[in-house]
Amino acid sequence: MHIPNRRRQNRGCAPMADRRPELGRYEARLLLWLLRESGHRPDVPVRTAAFGREQNKPALGVSAVIAALADRGLVHVHDWPEHNPADASLRPAGHERALRLERERRDPDARRRYAEDAVLRWAFEHRGDDALPLRDFFVADHVFFHGDALGAEEVLTAARSLQSHGLLGLTDDGASGDLVTGQVKLTERGLDCGHAGTGLAAFLRRERDRPPPPVNIGTVQGDVTFIHNSTVHVVGRLADQLAGLGPALGLDEERLRLLLRDADDMRRAAEEDRPGRLRALFDRISHELGSAPDTSGRQLLLESARQVGGLLG
Repeated sequence: MHIPNRRRQNRGCAPMADRRPELGRYEARLLLWLLRESGHRPDVPVRTAAFGREQNKPALGVSAVIAALADRGLVHVHDWPEHNPADASLRPAGHERALRLERERRDPDARRRYAEDAVLRWAFEHRGDDALPLRDFFVADHVFFHGDALGAEEVLTAARSLQSHGLLGLTDDGASGDLVTGQVKLTERGLDCGHAGTGLAAFLRRERDRPPPPVNIGTVQGDVTFIHNSTVHVVGRLADQLAGLGPALGLDEERLRLLLRDADDMRRAAEEDRPGRLRALFDRISHELGSAPDTSGRQLLLESARQVGGLLG
């Protein structure tokens, strides 16, 4: 509710600039609520008691959210003896931030990118645990995008995307209404991405743009085959993808166990510079993929296998 222009104390004349990139759930909600209640205008004081009622949040809780936004330099706090919690208005920076949040909330690509990074961060935080029920994501703070909870399909799509990139193992996944099923666990590549702390898009871009490290080889005699470092990288990526997508290939338990074992052995053969062993394992994996049921995951794995085959010659 917009309040009349009466005399009041305006606290926080020159707060520090906001350096924290993400807003908390209630901070984002209050910023967007102020935008709506002020008619999308900055510097319009608004009574905030109604926000507390809408969010079922006590006055002290609302006051804490207002103070956090004021510390970020996003709102003015207007004290009035009869108003508890205090009135607030959007500063120019807060008005700009709220408009951006409003746009991004409605942007499917922004929601997709957030969901992928959020599922990745959540899984990384639980990296020492056994396979995680995907439904547990919905009780984590990560589920909120600018204060708005992600839907079941958004989360499931994000998990499947991470799986397709070889970052996440995902089994028994599905959605029925608001219920999501499935177990997730980070792969080695997923752990690397989590430790990098850059998010999915930046991690994949860095991998793609990174040149293979130089390999220095001394003088040798006889017919010797060397495995180039770029081959080690591509083989490792295929092994990660097999770990993530393998459970969804529709293989029986024994065939899946052997496929995943071969994937790990193939990675080690590349790292240990054993080209004969690498070729034998790769051929066995390629044969298994060729006979697996036709799924989208299988197509992605076959494409990755073709890249490895091209490097092996």
